[in-house]
Amino acid sequence: MPIAIPPPIRPWVPPAESRADVQWANLRTIDLSKFDSPDEVERERMYGEFKQAVKEDGFLYLVNFGLTDEQILRQFAIAQHALIDGNITPEERERLQWNFSETGKYTGYKPRGYWDIAKGVKDNVESFNYYSETLTDGDHLPHCLRPYIGEVTSFNEASGVLRFLHDVVNRKLLALLSRMLELPDDYFWERVQSHNGSIGEGYFRQMMFHPKTPEEMKAAGGVQMHGHQDYGVTTLLLSQPVAALQVLTRDNEWRYVKYKPGGMIVNLGEVLEFISGGHLPATRHRVTACPPDQSHEYRLTIGLFTAAKNEFPLAPLTDSPLLAREGFVERFVPGADGVVDATKIPSAEEWRIARVLRSQTMPEDVVEIKGTKYNRQYFKGIYVLEPI
Repeated sequence: MPIAIPPPIRPWVPPAESRADVQWANLRTIDLSKFDSPDEVERERMYGEFKQAVKEDGFLYLVNFGLTDEQILRQFAIAQHALIDGNITPEERERLQWNFSETGKYTGYKPRGYWDIAKGVKDNVESFNYYSETLTDGDHLPHCLRPYIGEVTSFNEASGVLRFLHDVVNRKLLALLSRMLELPDDYFWERVQSHNGSIGEGYFRQMMFHPKTPEEMKAAGGVQMHGHQDYGVTTLLLSQPVAALQVLTRDNEWRYVKYKPGGMIVNLGEVLEFISGGHLPATRHRVTACPPDQSHEYRLTIGLFTAAKNEFPLAPLTDSPLLAREGFVERFVPGADGVVDATKIPSAEEWRIARVLRSQTMPEDVVEIKGTKYNRQYFKGIYVLEPI
């Protein structure tokens, strides 16, 4: 049987990098090819650099992780075909619109104007979001994306990337993170990471930020997405040139994340923050105004957000020698009855649903403990402390 050839689409040409004088975050670059180096000294040096990046920055660049420039450009071309070129039909936009308030998931099409960014100002973001159950051809996808879904997800396609990112790149990252807690390398992959479906309980997102005028950005307070942590395990973003992503650095300053050609940006989610007792931090980040020389550009982002097993409890890992020796920050504090027990600590699924339901909402109950500010969330009779 002949193999169907997808219709040609417009290539994605990366926009020019900004030359504006802005504050860039000084993030470390990790060469993941050294994970498999036959040279033990080289492997240990890479691990040491990774460990420092996680502990001090919470964000890092990843290079030489296994995808070619051609594969990366192709993924941006597919997202461009759907979002910038406007090939999702009006009927599909309505029929496939996400309904996270009922499902607890971001599945489907997100239209512009869904979130309140400032008083009287809505967001300017469009996206399409996939979960394991929708990473196949069918009516749950717009027609414009169906011919290319194999390229997005399958190991069997010449340029498929998603399963590779999830099962190869993410697995190596989890091995390094397990090692940081002095646990076996396969601990997080086997015990924490979800595996039902091609990307477990995580999701894959193609997102586009529409250009805004200076006046529109001023009305929005210079922000396109409010500061937040990701709720899952790890986040893997393919790097692209239009600057707007900012990370909150250790000196409490927001700084832009610079483009890393052929690279990826990695950060940790709240699941790892909770179960590591703060040793693996989920760093706060936001999307702000582009530099002036890029304000006219459409900003495409492509990311994989991995997730823990639904039933996994988010309590600190008492079997970690590091936590046993050095202690940990308890993120769960008693409510009115003064008790925190296993029945009240949220599972990964419960926390995911709670976080999805309050997407892009500002902190409402800020408390300070030992010099660190937290957003205190009431949950099942206890308070959950989210670092802000």
